Amino acid sequence: MFAQNEQMMERMKKLMAKMEEKLESLDDRGNGEVNQREGGVSSGGEGDDDDESISSADLKTKGKALQAYQEMVSSNREDWTYSARDAMDVDPNLSEDEETNILHLLVGIKKCTIKMRRGEYQNDYESDRYFELYDRGTSSTRYDFQGVRLTPWDSEVDETIPYHVALRPHWEEFVDALDDFDLILDVMPDDAEPCFQISRIELPLNIFMMIMKSLTGKSFRHYKFINNDFGRYGVLAVINLMDGNQDLQSLTLSDNFIDEEDEGDFCEAIARHPELSAINLDGCCEGRVFMLCELVRSNLLVDISMRYNDLSFVSSEERRNFIDALLSNTSLEKLDLTENNLSDEDAADFAAALGLRNRTLKCLCLEGNHRFAFAAVATFGIALRTNKTLQQLFLPSRTAYGVSNAQALFDGSSLNSAADSNHTCFVKNYPNNRNEQGDPTGNRQRKIYNILARRHMDMCNVQHFDDIDINLLPEILAAVQRYAMSPDPGLYYTENSQVNGLSIIFEIMRKW
Repeated sequence: MFAQNEQMMERMKKLMAKMEEKLESLDDRGNGEVNQREGGVSSGGEGDDDDESISSADLKTKGKALQAYQEMVSSNREDWTYSARDAMDVDPNLSEDEETNILHLLVGIKKCTIKMRRGEYQNDYESDRYFELYDRGTSSTRYDFQGVRLTPWDSEVDETIPYHVALRPHWEEFVDALDDFDLILDVMPDDAEPCFQISRIELPLNIFMMIMKSLTGKSFRHYKFINNDFGRYGVLAVINLMDGNQDLQSLTLSDNFIDEEDEGDFCEAIARHPELSAINLDGCCEGRVFMLCELVRSNLLVDISMRYNDLSFVSSEERRNFIDALLSNTSLEKLDLTENNLSDEDAADFAAALGLRNRTLKCLCLEGNHRFAFAAVATFGIALRTNKTLQQLFLPSRTAYGVSNAQALFDGSSLNSAADSNHTCFVKNYPNNRNEQGDPTGNRQRKIYNILARRHMDMCNVQHFDDIDINLLPEILAAVQRYAMSPDPGLYYTENSQVNGLSIIFEIMRKW
């Protein structure tokens, strides 16, 4: 670890030396231009001077940040030691598992603190949230989340690690190190996404407020607090933290309960924030839909997740208010309402919103709502006939099976109807998916080829060609060429791999 720090320091020194050389060259060039202007010689355009001035200022700022970072790391190396004990006294009130988890957390806090003191930061490549939850293969977006991350040592353990008094000196060391983390933020790569995360670790209000105070003024773009049990005053502290961080882009408060009397203040803080675009309130407001309505109505957020909130007790009026907000929304692209105990009536409202007006929503996740029945199948099938902007729809398996079999995704009655089907929306129904993600053109061609292949198996393509639109021929030829030799065996269209494309082309040439 020390060798790694030595290498980092050497890289910093070389980078600072290069910056000093660049600054000197810019200063010399600037002095030369001043002399030219004083001598009456015309200089370059005004835009060039501005660019050089900006470049010089940026380099000076970066150089100062690197110098401050280097001094912090050097000072910690020489003068700082971790003072909290590595052990805890036996507590008869703790179970063996609880004691083990607390001891592992103690070690985890210490490791994270030492990393911060050494100027290191967590490198945690992470998928886009939807693809992280549901293995979406190679199409997932990657974000370079770097910063501070504390989670239980065993990812298989679902329980929150309880607080123990033995942890307090370690949290104090952690907060002291976090105080200087702005120096690390200043030297992070430009493409990094600074993130602060504490998951499934109980944070009593006094500890949480220490952390909030240290986070104030630091430009993290993402906060993730998951199942920390910091209570109502902790939520109010988060509101103040949001107001003080204008760079914040996403906030996760999963499984941290928000009191009904604080919902209005929380929604107002989100609405007035200039950059916040994603919010995760999974399990935060069970049985209440007010915040969901307000967040959708604000027309500012791109991504809302409110899973596990049990909205089955929502009144008809509240449901109507939410659907009205969704109908008029023009910003929301992802909405996750997994396992909210929604009914067929809710499904009908969602489908109506998708079919009538909403054309910005790209991903709708309603998995785990097992009260959906056959009526939900019909309503979503109708909506997908007109909505061609929704790209992902996740439903309970039985409902997804019905929607996939609906003619909206693949109407195989004729080539024209197949071409006019919905080719955009991926409805998760493995292994019988009708559409692949992100490939509407390929989906359209695959369906056309499937009809040709099925008809060719009975040698009856020619008799169906009289009513084919001549404009569809390029699609037919492209589909034959693209999929005859390389069908995708993971899709529903098994006939595509059973028919030789040349045979279909022969049938087409016989007609034209």
